[in-house]
Formats: sequence, structure tokens, C-alpha cells
Amino acid sequence: MFTSFHSDPPKIVIAPIEPKLEWIAAEEVEMKGSLNIELETMKSHVEQNIRKGFQQVVPHPTNEVEVMIVGGGPSLKDQIEEIRLLRASGVKLIALNNAYQYCIDQGIMPSALIMVDARDFNLRFVKNTIPDCKYFIASQCHPSVFDRLEAVKEQTYIWHTGAEEIVDILTAYYPKCYPVPGGSTVLLRAIPLFRMLGFKRFHVFGCDSCLQDGQHHAYDQKENDAQMVIPVRVNGKVFYCHPWMLSQAQEFIDLVGCMGDVMELDIHGGLLRQILESGADRAALEEI
Repeated sequence: MFTSFHSDPPKIVIAPIEPKLEWIAAEEVEMKGSLNIELETMKSHVEQNIRKGFQQVVPHPTNEVEVMIVGGGPSLKDQIEEIRLLRASGVKLIALNNAYQYCIDQGIMPSALIMVDARDFNLRFVKNTIPDCKYFIASQCHPSVFDRLEAVKEQTYIWHTGAEEIVDILTAYYPKCYPVPGGSTVLLRAIPLFRMLGFKRFHVFGCDSCLQDGQHHAYDQKENDAQMVIPVRVNGKVFYCHPWMLSQAQEFIDLVGCMGDVMELDIHGGLLRQILESGADRAALEEI
């Protein structure tokens, strides 16, 4: 079931920037993602990628189309048949990172792939491209990702985070650009990105922000294997999280606080669903 939000301040400010288009000024969302590469490396990526000639994401009018955002959390295995039914009914599937290939392997074709991580090993997420899928790649991603997608350039879009360190680079190159606000994970950028593209009704699968039976993903992702585990209690229920998962949960609360009046969410499973159902705030995330 979709949850509509009518939150108390702080509320997001919607400002017109083109006729019949509305979007959020990035500076009005006080959320900042953390970097997992050196700042100068990230800036170099942006400088290279914006010159490769990929079409830039721009705001679109709001629509009533339902979409589903699919991440690679451990609950994805249990949700795949529901995803399959929604996809068969025409709901667009927006895959995050390696959930893209996982869905393809299950015979479910994504409508879009989103990437934001700037490290080079993420090139594997675009090993295979498919017709009728759009690729939304952050300008900070490794240049090899854009090189791989050159073969499907007409299906590929470049977008930008709101990181203040790259503002001068972007404004020096583009007559106009539209940075996407959000948090430190691809999910927390995917929601604002697709809200900017006009979508406001989101099913969210495989974005648990917690472990399930000790597993952090529905598939092998060795980069996360050695991370510490933090038990967290939310309104009496205990979840086990990696540090990035807890950070994502905290930032998710901030995102809902900022954007709650302009979107509807249906979260399927995990810590994020518990937060949504209980109306939890940051103070409710109690480490134990």
C-alpha cells in the first residue's frame, strides 16, 4: 500500500525552473552523500564524463505512473515473483546497481539502471546491455562505465549529484544543469532522480537497509562481506545492520521529511518498511 506523507516542517520547496516543470533546488535538501574515493579523483571523473556527449537528465512534469525501485537486498529473493507480476502488468522497473543483472537473470527486463558509485569495479554492472532499457549514470562514475555504454548512447543519460565540489565544473560546461539531491546511497539518489523525472508513486523492493539471515544481498557482493554488524531496535523490533545500512536508514528518514509531500512510497520489507510503518524518527533508531 502506498503511503502518502503530509509532514510538518521542514518541507521541501518546489520551485519552477522551466515552463510546466517543477523541481527541487538541491541546496534546499540538506543531505550530503559521503565519498568512497578521493575528492580529486571524483572531480576528474566528472570533468572527463561531461565531455563525452551523453544526454543530460532534465526535469519532467509530474505524472501518475507507478514505478518500482529494485535494490539487491536479501529480501529480493522473496519478492521476485511479486516484482515479476508488477512488471508483467506494465509497471516500470528501475534497478539499482547489480540488481539490474539479477533481474535479467530471473527473466525480468529492467526499464532503467541507476548507478552513482565512482569506483572502477562497478563497471561490471553494465557488462550486459539490453534494448528498451535506459541507463542513468552519475557524472562521478568511473569513465570506463560511460565508455562501455557508448554502444547504447541513445539509451544513456548523465546526471549529477549536488556535491558542492563539482558545481564549478558543471556550471563552466553546461548552460544549465539540474543536480540531484539525496543521501549517501544509490537508493537515496534514485528516489529524488525519478521524482525529478516526474514520477511520484514508488514501490520499493530489495532495499532493506538490514541483514536477513546474516545475508547483506540477494547475491554475492564480496565488497560487503567483512563489514561489522550493528544491532538496532526500532519501536521494539531488532534489526542487524552494516554501518552503511544504518546510515541509509537515518538518511531515509531525512529524505521522507524533506520530500514527503511530493511522493508516495510502498516499501516492501526490512528496516525501511518498519520505519515507514511506525513513523519512526532518528531518535527511534536505537543502537543496542
